[in-house]
Amino acid sequence: MKLNHRILTGIFSSALLLASAVTLWSDDPKPKKEEVRWLAFEPGLAAAKKEKKMTVVDFYTTWCGWCKVMDKETYGHASIIKYAKEKLVLVKVNAESEEKTRFRAQEYTYRELAAAFGVNSYPATAFIDANGEVLTLVPGYIPADKFLPVLEFLNDGHHKTMKFEEFLAKRNGSQKNAPKSAQ
Repeated sequence: MKLNHRILTGIFSSALLLASAVTLWSDDPKPKKEEVRWLAFEPGLAAAKKEKKMTVVDFYTTWCGWCKVMDKETYGHASIIKYAKEKLVLVKVNAESEEKTRFRAQEYTYRELAAAFGVNSYPATAFIDANGEVLTLVPGYIPADKFLPVLEFLNDGHHKTMKFEEFLAKRNGSQKNAPKSAQ
């Protein structure tokens, strides 16, 4: 009995040691995928004002499946990552959190802030200009190929001079006429 116990202990210890060694040696040499940088609400607005950038506020909940899809598929898309790093400040707000923040000299919990923005479904995305003015709130999941034109429309000020449909027609027309390498 003691012999079997020693053998089993030896086998288990060897297996554990081997598993540890495999884990250490199998580190993935590939660089980590680039990601967007998220800030909390107040620091995000302050950074946007200082850097003169638009703020994109992602209102989410921990249980929201589409929020997770948007994180992975939209905010994880190379074109969105590139655009965001150059031109935006991104903020995440857990719309069910009791964490406190301030907006326009008033204190809110994140839950109250979501309600103040008119959020009633998740995900919801608010766009705030560099001066702190709320441009719009878009409810629901937005795929990356639809999100980038929205970012360009709002961030580049096209919303001041034309309707979104006009902007899309112009944008799509100019992309069709662009050389293949520029698309």
